[in-house]
Amino acid sequence: AGASGQGGAAARPKKATYEVTKKKEIGVSDLTLLSKVSNEAINDNLKKRFEGREIYTYIGHVLVSVNPFRDLGIYTEEVLDSYRGKNRLEVPPHVFAIAESAYYNMKAYQENQCVIISGESGAGKTEAAKRIMQYIASVSGGESGDIKQIKDMVLATNPLLESFGNAKTLRNNNSSRFGKYLQLHFNAQGEPVGADITNYLLEKTRVTGQITNERNFHIFYQFTKGASQTYRQQFGIQTPETYAYTSRSKCFDVDGIDDLAEYQDTLNAMKIIGLNQAEQDEIFRMLAAILWTGNIQFQEDQEGYAAITDQSVVDFLAYLLEVTPEQLVKSITIRILTPRNGEVIESPANPAQAIATRDALAKAIYNNLFDWIVNRVNQSLKAKQASKNAIGILDIYGFEIFEKNTFEQLCINYVNEKLQQIFIQLTLKTEQEEYAREQIQWTPIKYFDNKIVCDLIESTRPPGVFSAMKDATKTAHADPAACDRTFMQSVNSMSNPHLTPRQGSFIIKHYAGDVSYTVDGITDKNKDLLLKGLLNLFQTSGNQFVHALFPNQVDQDNRKQPPSAGDRIRSSANALVETLMKCQPSYIRTIKPNENKSPTEYNVPNVLHQVKYLGLQENVRIRRAGFAYRQSFE
Repeated sequence: AGASGQGGAAARPKKATYEVTKKKEIGVSDLTLLSKVSNEAINDNLKKRFEGREIYTYIGHVLVSVNPFRDLGIYTEEVLDSYRGKNRLEVPPHVFAIAESAYYNMKAYQENQCVIISGESGAGKTEAAKRIMQYIASVSGGESGDIKQIKDMVLATNPLLESFGNAKTLRNNNSSRFGKYLQLHFNAQGEPVGADITNYLLEKTRVTGQITNERNFHIFYQFTKGASQTYRQQFGIQTPETYAYTSRSKCFDVDGIDDLAEYQDTLNAMKIIGLNQAEQDEIFRMLAAILWTGNIQFQEDQEGYAAITDQSVVDFLAYLLEVTPEQLVKSITIRILTPRNGEVIESPANPAQAIATRDALAKAIYNNLFDWIVNRVNQSLKAKQASKNAIGILDIYGFEIFEKNTFEQLCINYVNEKLQQIFIQLTLKTEQEEYAREQIQWTPIKYFDNKIVCDLIESTRPPGVFSAMKDATKTAHADPAACDRTFMQSVNSMSNPHLTPRQGSFIIKHYAGDVSYTVDGITDKNKDLLLKGLLNLFQTSGNQFVHALFPNQVDQDNRKQPPSAGDRIRSSANALVETLMKCQPSYIRTIKPNENKSPTEYNVPNVLHQVKYLGLQENVRIRRAGFAYRQSFE
């Protein structure tokens, strides 16, 4: 395509102004226009555009976005204005164009919209979600104080939830370790009147340990580096090096992240959302409690049981949680066992068991604190007037493969598998069925329907992976290792072409690649039960906020099995699918050009792999086979 069309261009005087619409096109801006369609041709076109600073390309209505790993200056007010009220074909591909069309369609057809953003960890999903919010806030009118306040609050949810829900991982310096679906509610005039956030499965194991060169959640470094003198005195806050939970992975700073500045952004966001000083103090008190929890150490006494090595840490933590030091020690070092016959047995823990209980305490506080913050944000964002339609924005943790993958990766990859299934159903399956119904002559296009993988993980009859974990816990009640073995036996007896059992692990053939999951400890993470001793401890606290985080959760009758973590992610994933299916969807498929967060490197084999598993080629073929544009006219 090189020099074509350049013929008589030299004679015309050049205009000095930058025009959004008249730039020379690099490659093709819509992959359906490729002269020949193959994965390689798609990749080559994306590469050309990436190298020419063009990160956005369409496939019909689907936006493909390649992470530039630098600021290209393409989100300014000026650029934003150039997309206002424009049809997407009049302007170059951009995330703003997707936002404009979702907003326009909601107003014109009074249909709820959703924007589904997918891609692997570090491909740019969270950024895309923030740009959609930026655009809609800017174009959705409303000069009144109420409307402006809602917009400010919605935008403030980003820095707030990122501080508590994002962390540096090996793949991404600002990785979302939770999923969120944000719905913006609009009145009949198209002005935002409220919003609500649903959050999915926070990766709470990160609180108590990270692999080398990863960090805990951002907020812990913001707080330990930036805390005021008042907080330092009240809550005994020192530097991140002081605490086991923030120092074990030996990573305190991240390129491009200024923890001190971000701490101020977090506090400012809390203020905008309407958290008063007392609420803020309680949040930071809980963070301090978590940090000090990690510094409780144990040694073996003569009988081999756990004994506390430093009583002063326990005393300080007891002061933060407003419980007695005796209760605190007892809840961590004495296990309450309730066999089936109902009598309660108290058994002293060994150091390994005590460490597990100590960590469970920290994870429970953080997880419930995060949920509390999301609920509190939702209270502030509640619509004050009637809402007519909504636009939902889905930003969920991306597909990930590490050297060691465990329960958290299984849940994250399962949710991604479900989203891929929606994409297949809505873009590939329904289009083809429509062609068949209309008796249009065309060649059916083969694609991989990943329902078989979703079933393998979530099915109850025959039991899939989640069900097998839960059943294993029922049979081998108290011993985690025995539960893991029972679970592994079930996996061995499953027959599914996408599952390969190995020694102490199993491989699932996901749409995005094969992932090997380690079995060790997996059933325990799925059980996700907060120990009775800890619940009893929270009940004795003199602090009202602790009671708000743990409202009477003690189930004294323990015969009923509570829902496992797998049950919860399965039901929330299916509820999410149901919500999305009721909306008019827009898709953004994000691509990660390299593993080094580099603004110049384009790793051809890596991107080719993503092009294949995202099914871009099938998408292009389907758009070309049929009608490129269909709107039903009533």
